[in-house]
Amino acid sequence: MFGYILRRLAVAVPTLLLLIVFSFLLMHIAPGGPFTQERALPPQVLANLNAKYGLDDPLWLQIWNYLTGVVLHFDFGPSFVYPDRTVNQLIAAGFPVTLTYGGLSFLVAVIVGVSLGVVAAIRHNSWLDYLAVGISIGAQVLPNFVMAPILVLLFTLTWGLLPGGGWSFNDPKFWIMPVIALSTSYMASIARITRSSMLEVLGSNHIRTARAKGLPESKVILRHALRPAMLPVISYLGPAFVSMITGSVVVDIYFSTGGIGKAFVDSALNRDYAVMMGVTILVGALTILFNLVVDVLYAWIDPKIRY
Repeated sequence: MFGYILRRLAVAVPTLLLLIVFSFLLMHIAPGGPFTQERALPPQVLANLNAKYGLDDPLWLQIWNYLTGVVLHFDFGPSFVYPDRTVNQLIAAGFPVTLTYGGLSFLVAVIVGVSLGVVAAIRHNSWLDYLAVGISIGAQVLPNFVMAPILVLLFTLTWGLLPGGGWSFNDPKFWIMPVIALSTSYMASIARITRSSMLEVLGSNHIRTARAKGLPESKVILRHALRPAMLPVISYLGPAFVSMITGSVVVDIYFSTGGIGKAFVDSALNRDYAVMMGVTILVGALTILFNLVVDVLYAWIDPKIRY
């Protein structure tokens, strides 16, 4: 297992470095610039700004300075729009919020989705199966940009039960609607994948053998069916977790949580390329990390993967 992890790391590190280089090149060749405005700046002012942020250096030197700053010091540099704040400070202000409700959404999606999928597979073609499938379909057809305003309309404007916006780490009332809006569609996908995988495993030979030996149904499900049935689910969970942690633009906008998603959108609109690069690298690093975690879990569940 240790050798397998080292091999995966040997692929992950160069991938992250290539991501940084290609992202920097794409930002460089994009039309306009961080100081492009409707009213053009005087040439001398523009030259001074480029010199201050090192934008007048050769491209290879800009890439090298950025790589060394990120890799050696984890420093994404200053923001072009907010000169008194660094990219690290902007990410540090929004990422804990996004990590909190994204992590909670992930737990809710996994627990509810796997439970619905297992129940639907065990009680195939029963009313429980139809109910679980109906809940999954209903959650699937209500993406977060539809679910979010519906939740605000019901729980805030109609019933007055929950705050319609803002964020507080100490008050769980601010967590409920963002978690529901972000987790429902992923929960539906997890339930659908779990159900189809469980149905396939329950019809396999080793399950029939376990039942023929007289094992209790609970042991058949938990020990012999659930573990192999989780392989497709685990493959989905890696990208899903990163999407819930970082792809929360709709949640940030509708609920004004102050997460990292809105900072990414604002940086694109304001041409704050430093913040865009920082968030892109963060998303890429998380994607590579959790894909590595998924690969390790996959190899732990199915030892054949290691070879």
